Amino acid sequence: MNMLVHCPKIIDMTEVDDIRRELLQGFQNVDPGLLELITDTCLAALKKVDWNAYNDQRYGRKPVPIDDVIFLPSLPPVPKPYRSWPEVHISKFGGLKGLEYEPKSHKVKYVIEHTYQPDWIDALNDRIFYEAKGVIPTLADAAKYRAVAKSNNVHFIFILQERNIICPFARPRKDGSRMTHEEWLKKEGFDYCYQSEEGKFLKSARYKYLGMV
Repeated sequence: MNMLVHCPKIIDMTEVDDIRRELLQGFQNVDPGLLELITDTCLAALKKVDWNAYNDQRYGRKPVPIDDVIFLPSLPPVPKPYRSWPEVHISKFGGLKGLEYEPKSHKVKYVIEHTYQPDWIDALNDRIFYEAKGVIPTLADAAKYRAVAKSNNVHFIFILQERNIICPFARPRKDGSRMTHEEWLKKEGFDYCYQSEEGKFLKSARYKYLGMV
């Protein structure tokens, strides 16, 4: 009785190292058979990763003991235009073989809609929004105010709780200083005053100018 014996694929890693330059230049420069073998080898290495544990470390934002750190396997460079070995497999040897990768004819735009409710609206000009703020914690929060203003043609007046609070998302300058909320608001073209001084601001020439714009 004849029995089929499964023979595992083998690969000469020296040969892989020898064509690293060709891989960097693109898959067209690599023999298709060798490329498929390298692709299968990379996928086999990736399957050995405990992805749940790795993702928890990578995206969980929790400190990890040095002895428990998980590193991904060191793989050969992914040939252009692909960004990962799974993409190479899917596009060159998998079920989507023959389909154009990242077709420029189908680059589409998308918008994620959000809603925003201002703290107060000016009594005389409903395009003036007031926002009381102790801190703008992240770049995403900063971008939110910029997007609200642009999308709705409104102007923000921030009422800051304290003076000279550093923006947590601001990177240090060459002199070591970091951008304050006041500096960020000026850069964005917004106005501001401080808590308990909003009445004074409403009597200022700047407010009168904004009301007429």
